[in-house]
Order: sequence, then structure tokens, then C-alpha cells
Amino acid sequence: MSSSTNPIDHAVSRYALSVVEGREVAGDLVRLACQRHLDDLEEGADRGLFFDCNAADRVINFASFLRHTTGPAAGHPIALEPWQIFRHGSIFGWKKEGGLRRFRQAYQQVAKKNGKTTDTAPPALYALTLDGEAAPQVYASATTRDQAGLLFKEVKRMIKRSPIAVQLVRSFQHQVICPNNDGEFKTLSRDSDSADGFNPHFVVKDEVHRWTDRELGEVISNSMIARAQPIDWMITTAGADINSYCGDFRIYSERLLTGEIMDDEFFAYVAEPPKGCDPGDPEVWKMANPNLGIAIQQERLERLYAKANVITAEMPNFFRLHLNQWTSGSNSWIDPVHWMSLRKDFDWRNYAGNRAWAAIDLSNTVDMAALWFAIESGREILLFGFPFLPAGPSGFLARAKEEKKEYIAWRDEGWLEVHGGDSAAAGQGAINQRRIVDKVLEVAEVLDLQELAFDRWGMTEMIGMLEAEGIEIVSHGQGFAGMSAPMKSFEARVQNLSVAHDGNPVLAMAIGNTHRDTDPAEQIKPNKLKSRGRIDPAVAAIMALGRAVVGMGEAQNDEELWTI
Repeated sequence: MSSSTNPIDHAVSRYALSVVEGREVAGDLVRLACQRHLDDLEEGADRGLFFDCNAADRVINFASFLRHTTGPAAGHPIALEPWQIFRHGSIFGWKKEGGLRRFRQAYQQVAKKNGKTTDTAPPALYALTLDGEAAPQVYASATTRDQAGLLFKEVKRMIKRSPIAVQLVRSFQHQVICPNNDGEFKTLSRDSDSADGFNPHFVVKDEVHRWTDRELGEVISNSMIARAQPIDWMITTAGADINSYCGDFRIYSERLLTGEIMDDEFFAYVAEPPKGCDPGDPEVWKMANPNLGIAIQQERLERLYAKANVITAEMPNFFRLHLNQWTSGSNSWIDPVHWMSLRKDFDWRNYAGNRAWAAIDLSNTVDMAALWFAIESGREILLFGFPFLPAGPSGFLARAKEEKKEYIAWRDEGWLEVHGGDSAAAGQGAINQRRIVDKVLEVAEVLDLQELAFDRWGMTEMIGMLEAEGIEIVSHGQGFAGMSAPMKSFEARVQNLSVAHDGNPVLAMAIGNTHRDTDPAEQIKPNKLKSRGRIDPAVAAIMALGRAVVGMGEAQNDEELWTI
């Protein structure tokens, strides 16, 4: 197979045009990925980018030398489908000034049973054998040996059944080597030996939604720096926790494709139907399953959907596995992906003199405390804040181990403050209330702080310190009566996009953890006991926004909440 040497006539561009023009069914993020390709054909030269048709063809044609190993197609040459040609050709075909590849990372999310393993084996073998790299190291990586071994075993089966591949490589029990360039292909997992010291050229991160922490992923990414044009190839189905290593890339992909951020080295392909779609619509199925009718049959999805309609506990899995939609939002208060779409890069110090309201959720001395602020900015409310954890064996380290390993990264990145206790609790590892008061005063020197809301529990000492500094404080109940109006105001502004936040991942975690209680009078409140983890920052943010809405003279009744 040989495509045109004119980039707009190339098979990659033909797929992109068919999606953008509506001839090929695809979700919004795939359409945006295709539009990005077409836009870069016109404008990329200004940034030193160009599309190399021959480079794209080489990896696409290489797949045809390999053979399927399972199912009805076993023994037949692999023929990439248009959506696969688009991805493979884009990643290998786009170059930058000097001729090296443009893309170094690729996040690709498609529904289960769309041939992800078979789809990934050809580029992995190409990178091992024909990519022009000296001593390339290629890895199939996952969180467990078994998962990493799935791709490795599939590659070995392909080699065995493909006459040309047999001539290029030698297969052994735990590695595949390429004698012509001293290349090697092995597995890598979190439960294997340390990855320190390796120098990968191409790494497949398989089923990234199962990666429960980011340590292995970061080691891999950092180890690729020395290579001239490495590829960090991520392939996954949607997961159940958007506040995760994989979720970070899913959110980053959306921000990239919607134009919020620019990253010429990152490729994203997210085959995902829109939120609120009809899960029984075959066109929706096609958006999540680009191999519908090829690797997965429509009749199979019809049966799975019919079963999930009867056994409703299976519906979340149908959405995640077969509609490729993240399901953490299904039981969460606010959809995490929508929450992250409200992120806005801002520095509260640039709003000197703007009115602001604050709230503290203190919890007990060895748990998380949260101080959050709501800034009035026209009709918009901007949220930012400071979560605190005490140091000590019962504080930060224990929480990082038991609850969220990301706490360590969040501390290092400045999102989470860790400190020792008051003098009365020296060595115990407790929240330092004086330092929280100092943080209030720091913000109050810049913003026009109207008041600070608090729950009286555990606040006796801090109330005295705040009053001594002249801070206006108001008591804020945590039951239905105190929290219903603020929480509804919060929901309303999230719905109508009149609130923004600074992207604090600790608040995002808390939003995702929050369980929403409703009483017979349809009043609502967060329920800490039923929530899945820490929600203190969410509670503080709700209180701060609620006081801001009152201070701004809005939301006099429930109906007005939705028309802010």
C-alpha cells in the first residue's frame, strides 16, 4: 500500500476529512483530533512542523507484513482500519524541523474489544526493527507482569506466524532481539525488577486506567529523555477514577484538543461519545467502538445493553467498557471531567481589591483541614484555596500511604501544605492553627475579605486568633439547614459555567469523593460518613461560594439558583 505524497491526499488526511465532514461517525474529541491534523497541515509549518507521507506509510505498510494470530482472521495479514491508519500515521508521520518525530507521547482511549493489543503490536515491532534507532529498547509495560505479558505474548505469536518478521528478529522466553541493530523487546511492570537505569525508545503503557499510582509511569517517561525521538504509547479503555494517573492524561487530552493548552509533542485520540448520550443508540456505540462490525459485532453490544437494562448494576460497566466513558462521575456529586473543564489559570494576587469570602473546614487535628476562598470577578466566582495535612507518623505519611500516593506529588507541587503541630502538640503531628490564620491574613492583605465562615467544631482557639486580627467571622452549620442553599448554589454555578477554579488536584479529589445527601424536603448536604474519601476542601469551597452568593445579593430562592 502506498499513499499519495501530497499530505492532504494521504490516507491519514482522508480519514480526518471524513470525520470532520461527518461521513465517518466519531465523537467530539476524535473530531477535534482530526481537525487538529488538518489545521496543522495548513499552519504547522509556522511552528516548524511538517507531515512526512513516506514515514507514515512505512509504519502503516509494515503492519501488512504481520499476521493475525487469533479468531476468524488468524493467519491473514493485518490490514489497518482507517482509524488505526490515522493514529499510526499521525504519530510516525508528523515531523519537526530537523526531521525528528514531532510526537513523543500518545494517549489513545477506545472501548474494550476493539483490538488494542493487535493494533499496538505492529508499531512496537516496527520501533524495534526498522525505525532507524541504534540499540532500541522496546517495552510492554503494565502494573502487573500478567498484563504486560499479554502484549509481549501477542508479539511473539505474530513473529512466529509472519515470515518476514521471523527474518528480522529472534524470540526467546523473556525477550525478543533484533540482531541487525542490537534492539531488544521485553516486559516491564510495577511488580518486576526496578526500571532504573534503562533507556527506552518505545514503551507501550497498556490499560493505563489500571495503573493505581504514577511511579512506574513517571520513571518510564523520565528515562526516555536521552532518546532523540522516543514514543510513550499509552493505550487504554476508560477507567473508574478520573483523579488518577490515567485520568490526568484523559483530562490533559481534552484540554489539548479543545485548544485550552498547546503541546506539539502530545498526540490524543479519545473515542468517547458525549455525556448524556443514549446508551442504546448504535451510532453512540460506533463513537466508542471504531472497530464496530470488525473486531466487535453490533449484535454483541445489543445483548450486553439488554442485559444491563435488566441488571442495572451492570450499566456502569457498560458505560465504561463499551461506551468508553469514565464512570467515576456516575456515583459522584459532580462529574469530574466537567469539573476539570472549569479550570482557569489565574493567580489570586492579581485580583487585589476584589471582594472575597472564605471558609474553613478544620476537622480534627490529625486529619486534613481546608481553607478556601471565593473571589467576586464580575458575574463569575473564582475558587482557590489551601488544604493542610499535619506532619508526623499519624499525619501526612500515613495519609499518603493509606489514602492517596499523589499527596507526595501535590505537596511537592505546592498544592498541599504539610506542617507540624502547635506548641501544645509538639511532636504529635497536628494541624497548626496559627499558620492557617497567617494564611488568612496573607490573602486578606491583597483581597477585600468580607468574612470567613466556619463550623464551630474544634474552632474555639482559632476563633480567638481571627477575632484578634479583626477578621469578620460567621458560624456556618453543617446540616441540611446550613449546607443546602450553598450546595445548590455551587451546583448551579457549575452547571451554568459561572464558577472557575485554579485546578487544585486536592479539591478535584474532594469533589469526586463527595456523597450528596437529600432529605424528604429536598434539602441537600455533603455527607462525610458516606463519602469515599477526604471531602474537606469541597466542604470549605461550598461554604465559601455560598457566602459569596449571599454577599453578592444573588440566589434568593431555588429557582433563581439556576438562572444566575
